[in-house]
Amino acid sequence: MKRTGGAVALAAAGLLALCGPAAALPGCDSFLQKMRADGAELGVDYARALVVSRVHTNTINYDISTRADVDGTLTCQGDQFVRFEAHVLEPLRGKAAEGFARLQELAMRAALGWDGGKARAASKSLAAEARDYLAGSRERGDAYIAGKTERHEPGGVGIGMIYTEIDRAFVIVQEN
Repeated sequence: MKRTGGAVALAAAGLLALCGPAAALPGCDSFLQKMRADGAELGVDYARALVVSRVHTNTINYDISTRADVDGTLTCQGDQFVRFEAHVLEPLRGKAAEGFARLQELAMRAALGWDGGKARAASKSLAAEARDYLAGSRERGDAYIAGKTERHEPGGVGIGMIYTEIDRAFVIVQEN
């Protein structure tokens, strides 16, 4: 009896481990529609990217554009969300800084289901850490000067921020 109960518990835990992360992020179509609807003031739009490669893959890439000098890339496996990345070039001019922060917030709300306050707080916290790490990298004279920070969210989701002297990037990734 104990063996059966233990085997059932182990099987259930294994099933939850397999199913949990895949359900953590929305489908790509849902993510794109939410980004476009909530990001109307930024002019968020997307188009399927043309990728030339000799390797056959079922990965789909979308280029995300805005009117705020910020762009992004969404990578999907079928309709499964794999990775979102937002980019902006340094030095930030005009509406680029606000647009970069706003695109991060929109992405966290669309991908993780967070409210605006939680997404804004996470964005500011990641940016402050990345800025500090970039300053430390400069002081040490690292060969590659960059500041990188990341957080691991429930369901096998990672969010991260990377600052270099020429650009900034924000990433949401399915970690499994």
